[in-house]
Amino acid sequence: MKCKKCGKKAVASLRAYRISLCSECFIEFYTRLVKRSIRKYGILKNNDIILLAVSGGKDSAAMASVLRDLGYDFEMLYIDLGIGDYSRDSREKAERLSEILGVKLNTVSLSEYGVEIAKLKGKICSACGTAKRYIMNRFARENGFTVVATGHTAEDLVSFYLKNIAGGQRDYAEKLLPRIEPFDEKLVARAKPLFEVSEKENMIYAIVKKLPFKAEECPFAPRPEWKEIVYDIELRKPGFVKNFLRGLIQEKREMDFRHCSICGEVSLGEICSFCRLRMKFQDNL
Repeated sequence: MKCKKCGKKAVASLRAYRISLCSECFIEFYTRLVKRSIRKYGILKNNDIILLAVSGGKDSAAMASVLRDLGYDFEMLYIDLGIGDYSRDSREKAERLSEILGVKLNTVSLSEYGVEIAKLKGKICSACGTAKRYIMNRFARENGFTVVATGHTAEDLVSFYLKNIAGGQRDYAEKLLPRIEPFDEKLVARAKPLFEVSEKENMIYAIVKKLPFKAEECPFAPRPEWKEIVYDIELRKPGFVKNFLRGLIQEKREMDFRHCSICGEVSLGEICSFCRLRMKFQDNL
């Protein structure tokens, strides 16, 4: 298999684009794809003070590397969830990435908030997501950042949308947007620079660039049934995921937001979901 652009040995076959590329041409293609998405959707703006959320995985590692190559200035944030060896290994990967890119890494431990994921009962993955969103926003606001960038991929967003639509949660589909502007002074903008990039493309990029990342899934992660459905459709219809994202029309709805009576952060109810999580954790001790 040869590279369609230069004729060298190809390392990637991208069925959605009907091309095969060598390592050098793939990096150029990937970088151009991310740059185009950022400009097309206004994902990052010139006056942004950017905080990148990194997990130690391939997606956030690829995001940090390509944004660095594109000339963006940013700091990174790693949230230590305290999940034994998994979190220790992930943190080590994030620290190595920080050294390679020459970018400051900030670290916050969930235990600082009195919560230990490993000791929670019930839907641990959902609780984990609640905790990370809370900490990312609060850390960014309190440290002068104007936008938090996350490594969500095209498959993440399509599977999230389908899952919530199937469950009757249309309002939550707004999280699919490539950039979400704050509607309250206690919120910072959320950005998804990898909005049009697939997990496979991130994996190839991270391997070719020799970036440190942890390949193993979180031990508490449930079976990704909706993502498996998306993978299956993409296998049968190459290009489905990206065409789905590009053609999706969002309907913004008004929601009744207020401030949490305990911590003061933005909430849909009197007590925010993170404070309810903390209360639940204390009750389980």
